Amino acid sequence: MTDTQTTTFRTRFGELRAAQKRRTGVPLYTLAINRPVGRVLAAAAPPWATPNVLTAVGAVFTFAAILALMLWADGAAWNAVIGLALVIGFFFDSADGQLARLRGGGSALGEWLDHVIDGIRMVLLHLATLAYLVRVDVIPDAAAYALCLVFTVAASSTFFAGELFTKLTSVTATTTVTARSRARSALMLPVDYGVLCWVYLLLPLPVAFTTVYALIALAKVLTSTALLTKWYRTLRREDAARAATRV
Repeated sequence: MTDTQTTTFRTRFGELRAAQKRRTGVPLYTLAINRPVGRVLAAAAPPWATPNVLTAVGAVFTFAAILALMLWADGAAWNAVIGLALVIGFFFDSADGQLARLRGGGSALGEWLDHVIDGIRMVLLHLATLAYLVRVDVIPDAAAYALCLVFTVAASSTFFAGELFTKLTSVTATTTVTARSRARSALMLPVDYGVLCWVYLLLPLPVAFTTVYALIALAKVLTSTALLTKWYRTLRREDAARAATRV
């Protein structure tokens, strides 16, 4: 790498550090690891690489891993590659948005595409996990179906409800990092998608994987219940306040 290239990378990296999204309410892994790695990928992206290109690269890693998990994973040693591919795919999921900010902002198409891929990934990953659990036969098939179904519902409902909540509420997310926001980020660590990706490195150990996957599913259900309750109460208060102003 030449000095000019090094300077360019450092300049881009510095600009990205100064243009980060809000930090409050973001799970700790995404905040401390995935975003910084994504920042490096975005700063190192060649001039011809658009944010949508990085989105596509991440999708290739993610969906290739999901396909392998669904069709071939059986507890063999090579299955750890599936987890690694999921981790890399999520790195690019952060890099595309950062590259968009580096180049002056993203597009409506790019944001839509990112959300479509997230929604599809969220469902397919747990369906593929179900195929793996049935194949390795660690738990009864009925338990595997129930576990993956519950995880899918908890993850997808929170994702879509959260996106709609941000569009319906008048509450503005704070950008100030406090001790409380740090604690909340740490508490959300078990339900961070990035942490779940690392769990798939345990695929060569079916019993260990199933145990950790089930614990994270439980954490996801509890967190989803708390968030849905909070969002419901917030919107109900806002509806009541708007109704009172019309009287």
